This record gives sequence, C-alpha cells and structure tokens, in this order.
Amino acid sequence: MTAAPETSNVIIQPPMLFLIALATGLLADRWIYPMDLIGLRWWTRQWLGGAVILAGVAVVVDCARRFRRAGTSVQPRRPSTAMVEDGLYRYSRNPIYMGLSTVHLGVAVADNNAWLPILLAPVLLVLRYGVIAREEAYLERRFGPQYAVYKARVRRWL
Repeated sequence: MTAAPETSNVIIQPPMLFLIALATGLLADRWIYPMDLIGLRWWTRQWLGGAVILAGVAVVVDCARRFRRAGTSVQPRRPSTAMVEDGLYRYSRNPIYMGLSTVHLGVAVADNNAWLPILLAPVLLVLRYGVIAREEAYLERRFGPQYAVYKARVRRWL
C-alpha cells in the first residue's frame, strides 16, 4: 500500500507555469504573429498595465507574508503546517493564483499582446486540475474537518 504524499505533489510549481505562458506569449507575439490586445496609446497601456501588475504583485506579497506569519510554506511542494484563513483568504481559497493571473494580464496590457490572455486559459486549466485539485486533496488529508469547514465557507476563486 502506498502512503499519501506529505505534500500536495503538484505537477508544476505555479510561478513556473505562469512564466512559461508569459515567455510563450511574448515569443509568439514577436516571432510567429503579432496580435494587438487593445487600441490604447503606448503610455496609457504602460500606466494601466503597470497598475494591474502592481495590484497582482501586492496580492501575492500579502499572501506570502500571511503564510510566513502562520509559520507555513507558501510552496506547494513543501508540507503545510498551518492553514491561512485571514486577509484575502477570507474571500478566496486561491488568492495567490488570482494575483499571478492579474500580473499575467497586466503584462498583456502593457505589451499590447493578445497571445497572453489566450494562453491564460490553458494555464488556468493546468492550475485547476494539476495544482489546485492536488492541493485541496492534500489539505483535506492534512487538516481534515478544519479544511472542510473552510472549503465550504470560502469559494475557490471569488
């Protein structure tokens, strides 16, 4: 009999998944076929995209701080020692992934790159089934009823 893993055993580290999609979209826009996302002036795109990127980074940083304060790892390939239920985790079970998605979309706006939102769809599918499903199964094993109550109370996304 094989014991359940002591971590979530995700198929890919989420930041790496987003970096691969970003690199693919940027390269596709430059080397395959450029596709504009929006018809705004360069400065407008930079300010808007930059604001969206900063908002996403702020979410990720806030969530990472909460993990550190709780004494647990933010990395899904490491064991969880505590549940984080405050801050943005009161509204979403996955605010870090929402923050990374926001950064991804901010880069799309700043770069005027339609490939990036297109590539976000498969990223979210891999994230949902290859990362989040495994994390949730692990957290249910690790924290039992405490996680079940949290899962019933808080939505996966928003």
